[in-house]
Amino acid sequence: MNVRSTRVVPIIDLSGKILDEISLSESIMPIPNKRGGFSSNGTYYKGAGIVYRNHLGCSYKFNEEYGNTVRPQILGKTELVYENLILCYPELVGKFGIFCFQHQPVFSDYEGACGVKESKLIQNQKEFELSAIDEIVNIIPTGIPDTSIYAYRLKAISGNIHDTVRLIRYVLENNWNTAWDKNLWDDIECFGYVRDVADWFKSDRFNHKLGTVFALLNSLYRHDRTLYARLLLEIFGTYSFDKKSILLKSAAIVNKYCKQFSGTEYDCTTDNEECFEMLYKQLVTGKACCHLEKDSEWEWVRNYYLKNRERRMKQ
Repeated sequence: MNVRSTRVVPIIDLSGKILDEISLSESIMPIPNKRGGFSSNGTYYKGAGIVYRNHLGCSYKFNEEYGNTVRPQILGKTELVYENLILCYPELVGKFGIFCFQHQPVFSDYEGACGVKESKLIQNQKEFELSAIDEIVNIIPTGIPDTSIYAYRLKAISGNIHDTVRLIRYVLENNWNTAWDKNLWDDIECFGYVRDVADWFKSDRFNHKLGTVFALLNSLYRHDRTLYARLLLEIFGTYSFDKKSILLKSAAIVNKYCKQFSGTEYDCTTDNEECFEMLYKQLVTGKACCHLEKDSEWEWVRNYYLKNRERRMKQ
């Protein structure tokens, strides 16, 4: 289905039946693989539906969630233990709207919508100084409990790799953190501003700071190794492309900008197995994406990563 600009966001059940419709004040053009779209004046409507392709599930919860009801097809697997299935309802593919099932098992958000976790966008936007969002211009109810559409405009900004260093220093010095396995670089606007501030939380703990820097370095390493090298050059005056060193570099950055950890057990950035083991334990006992909304429910994921260190760090 070729979805053109629209002012109407349908709410759709598993059978494809439209249960309700949300009328926007202006038309938006849906963006492939994103839950929302831009209007002609540049306002982004986050949570305003999606063109459905597939969603994610977890094998250990699969039977429990679907029982004898309509089951999606299993298209394949991911590398994430807490959402290791790629699922699809074929009859819904290509349809646009908000769909009455979760996009990911770790979040309550309906497919194409913004749920409980995304409500943090409002407060975090006020406090996170390097947000890429200029202002939230409207919060639109959907009729679904704890679910809204957030209309916002982005800042007119530019930047370079120096701004990435500034962003790192800012989040470390102000105790902002996000999940260690998040594809963080995809959320960075113009090198030094964060678009999705809803996934951030406050903490002064070493493991959360380590995870935040690791998320940025690891995702940048996968995205653009030239930029990765430039960032390390800017901070350390040298660089390496050894994947295992990403964790050591992350710890070194935390120690460089957070002096409270100097001379402690966390001031360990030498390339030896004992140091690496300590840092890995700190990393995976922090917060992965699955812990951002339902921490206790996914506690077992931390133990899984501790028991599968070698396999995890090769991914």
